[in-house]
Amino acid sequence: MRGFVSNWEELPPGEWLPNDEYGVHWYKTNDGTHWYSTEDGYRIWEDARVERIAPSVQNNSRSMNQDFGKDYFSEYDFDDDDDDDYVSGSFRRKKFPVATVLIALILIVGGGAAGYFIYGYFSKGPMDEFYGTTYWGYSNEEVYGYLFEDKFSFETISEPEYQEDGCDSDSEQYRNSQYLCIYDYATFLENYDLSYSLVENSDYFELCVGDGCADFYPLERGLVIDDGDKCTVLVSDIGNPTFTYYDDGDIESYVLSESWINKYQEIVKDIETDLPSSC
Repeated sequence: MRGFVSNWEELPPGEWLPNDEYGVHWYKTNDGTHWYSTEDGYRIWEDARVERIAPSVQNNSRSMNQDFGKDYFSEYDFDDDDDDDYVSGSFRRKKFPVATVLIALILIVGGGAAGYFIYGYFSKGPMDEFYGTTYWGYSNEEVYGYLFEDKFSFETISEPEYQEDGCDSDSEQYRNSQYLCIYDYATFLENYDLSYSLVENSDYFELCVGDGCADFYPLERGLVIDDGDKCTVLVSDIGNPTFTYYDDGDIESYVLSESWINKYQEIVKDIETDLPSSC
């Protein structure tokens, strides 16, 4: 058996014993062998050496229970060039536990905060998604859309009156679609001295133009507009309208694709199963 180990982790299986009056750390292995601490590690105890051990460690060891003085850490070697994971001293402690605990706490707290914001981002409800979402409607074989960028910005999207002429001076091309134009409806109302307001409530927005108001209910896949007389369903969970070439010999144009219309109608039916109570 080796009579010396350089750190406490190399000690054979056993248990720690109380420190003696000199502050020496004692350890008893399972086979009954006693070890004691020295300045460079741990050694096996021999009867003949006990008297020589005590005086040498009396002034250099400190009780584990006493308060740390300002010179306590002077006994330990913190040389940055030392590749050893342990510092010198009667009880050889690792350098890294405090840093590891701090890093762990940072990761836990930081991860928790990050998780909170990530959860908040991905758990946005329909009311949170209202601004910036385009809601599409389809009526009388024509497609149209509503877009609110903020409470002061209301834009409508529709097909140009004449496809060959494109968008007029009061509108501009909607994104990359050559078949749709977007209009600044809020500005249009101002030009006619009509007041416009949008007020957010708990689960709906109230849009008022002049003396008339309507409630806008954002839902998971679209929007329901209740104007007091009827409820109209618009769809958001769908891509931009697509168009296909049409030619019957007399008329040559582009019409809304059947695939888009079918998907639109499918989502409308889904929304109609969970309309607001006011409808």
